[in-house]
Amino acid sequence: QIKEISITYGTAIPPPWNLWWSDLPISFCSSLIKMISQSTIEGNSLRFVGAASEWSADLELDDIGLPNPTTGEWPLWTQVKNHGIVKSSLMTLGLSHHHDGEDIVIESGWEGLLEGLGFDIADGAARIRVEAAPHIEYRLQQIRSAANIIEQEELRLKELDSRRDVERIAATTTARQVGKSISETEQIGDAAAAKIADEGPTDEAILLQSKKILDDHEVDRCLWLVRKLSTLRWENSVPVRIGARMGRPEKAARREMKPLTHALYPIGENGGPQRLMGKAAEKGRIRVELCRRYCSKCGLESPNLNCHHRPDPDVPNECGGKTAERKAKPGTMIRRRRGRNSWVELDRLLEVKRRSLGLDRLPQKIKSVKVLKSESQTPEPIEKGILRGKHQLSVFRDGTARYDMIDVPVTHFRPSEIRTSWRELKDLGYYTDVEGNELISDEQILELFPQDIIPSLNSKDHLLATCNFIDDLLVRFYGMDPFYKAGSLDDLVGQLAIGLAPHTSGGVLCRIIGWTSSSAGYAHPLFHAAKRRNCDGDEDSILMLLDGLLNFSKQILPSGRGGRMDAPLVLTTRLNPAEIDKEALNVDCSYGYSQAFYEATLERPHPNELLDLVETVNDRLGTIGDVRGYGWTHESGPLDAGPVNSSYKTLVSMEDKMHGQLAIGRLLRAVRVERVASQVIESHFLPDLRGNLVAFTRQKTRCVKCGHSYRRIPLASSCIQEQKGGIVGGLTTRREEETTRCGGNVVLTVSEGAVRKYIKVTDSIIENYGVDLYTKQRVQWLTDSVDSLFGNDRVTVMTLNDFL
Repeated sequence: QIKEISITYGTAIPPPWNLWWSDLPISFCSSLIKMISQSTIEGNSLRFVGAASEWSADLELDDIGLPNPTTGEWPLWTQVKNHGIVKSSLMTLGLSHHHDGEDIVIESGWEGLLEGLGFDIADGAARIRVEAAPHIEYRLQQIRSAANIIEQEELRLKELDSRRDVERIAATTTARQVGKSISETEQIGDAAAAKIADEGPTDEAILLQSKKILDDHEVDRCLWLVRKLSTLRWENSVPVRIGARMGRPEKAARREMKPLTHALYPIGENGGPQRLMGKAAEKGRIRVELCRRYCSKCGLESPNLNCHHRPDPDVPNECGGKTAERKAKPGTMIRRRRGRNSWVELDRLLEVKRRSLGLDRLPQKIKSVKVLKSESQTPEPIEKGILRGKHQLSVFRDGTARYDMIDVPVTHFRPSEIRTSWRELKDLGYYTDVEGNELISDEQILELFPQDIIPSLNSKDHLLATCNFIDDLLVRFYGMDPFYKAGSLDDLVGQLAIGLAPHTSGGVLCRIIGWTSSSAGYAHPLFHAAKRRNCDGDEDSILMLLDGLLNFSKQILPSGRGGRMDAPLVLTTRLNPAEIDKEALNVDCSYGYSQAFYEATLERPHPNELLDLVETVNDRLGTIGDVRGYGWTHESGPLDAGPVNSSYKTLVSMEDKMHGQLAIGRLLRAVRVERVASQVIESHFLPDLRGNLVAFTRQKTRCVKCGHSYRRIPLASSCIQEQKGGIVGGLTTRREEETTRCGGNVVLTVSEGAVRKYIKVTDSIIENYGVDLYTKQRVQWLTDSVDSLFGNDRVTVMTLNDFL
């Protein structure tokens, strides 16, 4: 059937019958043709009798039965010395096969092998239709002759360069002796060398023809022979190969500040190394840097947005008046941060907030910040931090709770792939499938709306905790009804969220319509482009819409450089394709490509030259087609097919990860595992080892009790940081208090293990995979430096008993 189509319409033979002929050396064809002549056809399989009789897994041939090629060594990808000519030919051609005793059996695609090498099928066996030997001998003779002509030309040019070098050296030596400048010396040398004229090749036309023959052979190899032996049309099955490397592993995880934080309320050094608000409250009153605001109701100073003072100290009811900053007097120096050191009765404040929130007890761990880095240094309501601690919800520096995911573009889906029933999707506006039929099944293909997203299932706990936190905030803090009432994933479907990328300040409104088991977030290409992402390993975050509306504030953004980035300062509610990056507008959206397009690709033109032959989103701008009606050419299978997480994430140690990567490289014919090992060591392990050595010698020391850091260890060998005791009084009371020294143990911040962590795996890679001598010496030099730093260089006196 394929032959009839090719003959009738002039089309090329398609895969899987169009093998990788351009990879196969033409010298292998004689042995392969001989084996095909002795083969048998059994049903739908082709059996090479005795082809694996001498094969073994550890085969290493010194002589494959063929002279070395004129152009040099056999291509690395053939691995002919490890498998022999026949088996390596099948591997090179991309023919799937298996061993059956001493035979090799091919179950599919072998018809293309027979047709390409001049065979017909007659009486259930392969019969030679066209003799290949004359063509093979003619081509090999052409290649040998061309290689010889080019070699002679290279020898001529080498001799010419040698003669010119002699004249150049003599002239430049004389010029230096008379005191000429560097530029003048070079000019004199070039002029002397140019006096020896290049007479050119004996026959330039033959030389150019020889170069063309070798160039064509490097591109076509056995494909040249196939086109001679077959009357059908054969095109290169593998004209271009796309190399790949692991840029970054997939990610789907909640955004956390370092260290994890629940409350954007300062507690200074009073919370200990973990910055616990409860530990700070044990001290009663703490002194921290806060904004000076004044209550519009009672007139007292309060750093909070609502006045925290109690009219009656014995009654746990706050004033609650709105506070505002006082405008600076004219001529006052403008400071980067407007906060002042203030006293806060944290224990009493937390107790009042606990009662106002209706909680039986405060969360055991509420992690806070040491200082506020915003310009006004106004803290967020401490109630929010308490409720985040209750729901174990991490807060970002802008007051929102984020979840990060790798960006993956998608335009179509099935309800069954996103764990949402077709009935729910119908309620969300998906009334028909891509063919215009009414939605009545979970297996129909639907086109994704541009602002709908499919987040990872890994985000369910975080998003549910966020929704429960917001509901708690509405009920306990704002005195309103809950909004989300989310208890399961189904309750989150249809909810609005904000997509926000790092290094930008604009969020994009989106809607959750389902879930994927992949560690990534699926969304429309236009949606990713609207966030200024291009899906080449980029990641960004989502946050619930109500979280952004309630908890984001410019007042708490850091005042330093970049503080206003990665913050939803503006919100795009409606996506306009005309306003996004042109990269997404170059996405093709047709259901197929024309014959003219395929024919044009054979010349490998620049993509811009074929824009008229491909329909892109840019061609549809200004119509409904710029957001709807996208097509596709190939079925891709389930959205989350394949491993949920790559081995790079599931393997624990770096040694396991590296051995896993290099083990795959050893199996792949296209990879030189020694080069990969050297590159990993050169680009990753050695810079890390050098950096850690420098960091160890320049490190600071830290107190394990209060967290204070020192440039050098104090002479007392313990922490000498002064700590102040608690004082009872009003917010602005100023009294002298006793000071004590911390006395905590002072430890290093960079350990020996952090410096040595990659030495073991590096030695293992060198031993098992081998690297070049230069890399090995660099590793040894750095390893010796580490041993010298941490080891004892004193000579150890040994006796004979030490060797017994």
